[in-house]
Amino acid sequence: SVHYTRVPADTVPALYLHWHNEMEYLYLEEGDLLFQIENRSFPLHAKEGIFIPPGLLHSAKNTGNSPISFYALVFSSNFLLSSFDTYSYNTYILPVMHNNLRFAIVLRESAPWQKDILDFLHNIFFTGNGNELYIRGLALLIWDTLYRNHIIKIGVQKSLQTLSVQLSPAITYIQKHYQQTVTLEELASTVHLSEGQFCRVFKHLTGMTPFHYLIRYRILQSCNALSNTNKKITDIATLHGFNNISYYNRAFMQLMNMTPSQYRKRMAF
Repeated sequence: SVHYTRVPADTVPALYLHWHNEMEYLYLEEGDLLFQIENRSFPLHAKEGIFIPPGLLHSAKNTGNSPISFYALVFSSNFLLSSFDTYSYNTYILPVMHNNLRFAIVLRESAPWQKDILDFLHNIFFTGNGNELYIRGLALLIWDTLYRNHIIKIGVQKSLQTLSVQLSPAITYIQKHYQQTVTLEELASTVHLSEGQFCRVFKHLTGMTPFHYLIRYRILQSCNALSNTNKKITDIATLHGFNNISYYNRAFMQLMNMTPSQYRKRMAF
């Protein structure tokens, strides 16, 4: 989907902290932003863009004195390549779905290949007219350019591709069963590894332990319920695998830098 947003000059938060499973390209038409993606900061100026990999917490604040306006292209990986095309998906898409903070990048006109991407984005936002086939074609060109010039150069080795495929059943298991008790033994058995081997491989791929990944996924899923339902926070915590509300509050604060109730109030605006 394509979005346009304009933020008044006196509004500091241009984007509240949020996340989504889709990847995103953002083109800043006017103003100056400081993007926060997980624990990294990315200054962004007018006529620049940024690639935000899927599943990452991100926000942006106005760092100048002028209004902010930007366009965003947000889409799932299947918009580019179907997961049924196993070889292409595993080669070009899957490695970027895990441990993907390394792939976030600001796009500037000073680098020729980045200018190509900015030109493609400009065509999508200003001449695409919502034509899905046109947007998909340009999105593939953007991904090809990004993959050849950035992604493959900073970490998509054959070993990472192999690990991504190998650990996919465990990731899928977490995403399907996160509301229940999930044990290390269960996760390791999905990929036929010992618990010790599984932990080492999982952390190498994702940058976090299986337990950390599970807690993070539970919290991010609970954000949707906080934003889109009127359920009590204690009920939301229980529904998302937390049997102790105090632990849920602490874990939420550690990841989101705010309490669940503060997050709910912020998302209400």
